[in-house]
Amino acid sequence: MKIAIIGAGFGGLAAAWELSKGGEHQIELIEPQNRAGGLAIGLKQNNWNWSLEAHYHHAFDTDQAIKDFVKELGLSQKLIYKRAKSSTLYKGKIYQVDSAWSLLRFKELSFWSRLRTGVVLAFLKIWPKGQLLENWTASQFLQTTMGQQAWRVLWEPLFRAKFGDYAHQVNLAWFWGRIYPRTARLGYFQGGWQNLADLTVDQLKAKGVRFEFSTKVKKISKQSGKFVLLLADSVRGQTSRQYDLVISTLPSSIFAKLIDLEELRQPELVGLGAMTLLLRLKNKLLQDGTYWLNINEKNWPFLAIVEHDNYMSSEHYDGESLVYVGRYLSAEHSDFTKSTEELLTDYEPYLKKLNKNWRANLIKAELTKAPFAQPVSFVGHSRHLPSFQTSLPGLYWVSMQHIYPFDRGVNYAIAKATQLAKHVRIEASL
Repeated sequence: MKIAIIGAGFGGLAAAWELSKGGEHQIELIEPQNRAGGLAIGLKQNNWNWSLEAHYHHAFDTDQAIKDFVKELGLSQKLIYKRAKSSTLYKGKIYQVDSAWSLLRFKELSFWSRLRTGVVLAFLKIWPKGQLLENWTASQFLQTTMGQQAWRVLWEPLFRAKFGDYAHQVNLAWFWGRIYPRTARLGYFQGGWQNLADLTVDQLKAKGVRFEFSTKVKKISKQSGKFVLLLADSVRGQTSRQYDLVISTLPSSIFAKLIDLEELRQPELVGLGAMTLLLRLKNKLLQDGTYWLNINEKNWPFLAIVEHDNYMSSEHYDGESLVYVGRYLSAEHSDFTKSTEELLTDYEPYLKKLNKNWRANLIKAELTKAPFAQPVSFVGHSRHLPSFQTSLPGLYWVSMQHIYPFDRGVNYAIAKATQLAKHVRIEASL
């Protein structure tokens, strides 16, 4: 059977790996970028030993799918786990709030608010079935259980910064998915996630899997029982190719441009884009060792600061401090069109509050945009959750919109894509 997989992110790579196990299928991955990795794609300077993701990525110690995947690849020794410090910026001060003890010491909340918050977080950590919580909005639940002060100080700024107009519509199951698997120890792949993608590509090629990089799928159709993909690249122009089965790893908004299917037009399948500004600095921005800094200030233009070298040593990057400035917004938002220099101008006064010398330390800024990087989960979202099998037999779909109630990420992309591939293997053998 000839199989096309559209997208060589970790979902596409995991699906190809599972489908290649029997050796009976001819598998091709079609990817518009010049290498694999998807949203975890990396960049690398000539003087760096490791690559670095364009958008920040890490795994949790509880993420089993990524552990199983690298074990099958024979690369378990390259998966690194380290404790990383998470903090919150509130009223101009940075507070470490990443454990029960640090929460109890967070004096910006009353003792009663801290106690209520800790009890609710403990409940969410032990509650095993998050999807059962989807009939409440997170904002309603958190205000009722933790109280107005905890909502106003800890959570509302983050929900508003991340989801904008959807802040009060996100369901509780999504919030549970952010709490339940979270661990203090974070996982990273030696050499960067791009290194894992490249090593996976090498092993897949050795198994006969074919890759078409720098190639866009322009249209999908079905003719005489075969799928016809219209492909475009800069060398051959437009060509068409036939397949027996197709797996798409694209989000609905992009997938819908290739083929007209009703399930791709569901109004509930809403997603936000990501705008990530990477600052390459001569010295650290955050001097207290914080890796992840939530911005709980009013009217700041970004959601989080992630200082990578407060997690992985700067010796892998020629001594540079590498700082992500993250923001989510609709791809239709006017700010999404802004350039690197325009964002630097916007962010300048806020970054200066964190470190007055940051601009003098700037080596270079790199801006990366992803038009779909964060699905929005509404009340009762499971009723609108897309299935693997589309309404067109033989055309399958797995994407970050299938990862629910958990959030998007390498681990869950691998888990869902492997699940789909096992299903396809069974169906193909019937």
